[in-house]
Amino acid sequence: MGILLATPIVATIWIFKFLLGLSTAWIPVKSLTKMGIPFSDFVLQGIVLLCVCFVFYILGFLVQNFFGKKIYKLTDAIFSKIPFIKNIYVFVRQLCEWVAKSHSTMFESVVLVEYPRKGLYALGLATAKAPHLISSKITDENGEPLDCTSVFIATTPNPTSGVYIIVPTKDLIKINMDVSTAINQIVSAGAILPDNGDRGAESPLMELLNRYQTGQ
Repeated sequence: MGILLATPIVATIWIFKFLLGLSTAWIPVKSLTKMGIPFSDFVLQGIVLLCVCFVFYILGFLVQNFFGKKIYKLTDAIFSKIPFIKNIYVFVRQLCEWVAKSHSTMFESVVLVEYPRKGLYALGLATAKAPHLISSKITDENGEPLDCTSVFIATTPNPTSGVYIIVPTKDLIKINMDVSTAINQIVSAGAILPDNGDRGAESPLMELLNRYQTGQ
């Protein structure tokens, strides 16, 4: 049981350490040491980490100006046309763009909506009130226009694609869930459960621990 609980933490640390080691493998540490430069692996990894953070900061700064945008578009065009590599690159780029948008004000809330038919519910992301030009055409049984909301329903496992639907606001079920948690639900097809609230929201690992403790 202890192994199961420690595995996610150990795996995260191991992957992070592996990436740091990979980024410093090309630097001749032994040669630097022989030259009298006291670089240990730990110090070197720390320096590389700071350099990587600095490079990311510079890249973010450059992309905001005209010259940086041109370089980004050129690089994007090159990687998007290389066979095999383009499949990985485009997917990762779309996923990063999606995550960036999900932390912005693009989505107002997480909702449940009956889709694609009554009796089936889909997790949706409400974006904004539907324009009056559209909502005025959606009426109730008395012919009165309904207040409608624009909702984006992402697909699994790639949330960068999906469908855009307009739903009467009264038919939406609002959920007290943040957008990033909803994205985890969508990407994992419900396998990654939200870490909040009731018993049903427990992760499989915590549920296994509870069963072990109660002897079930």
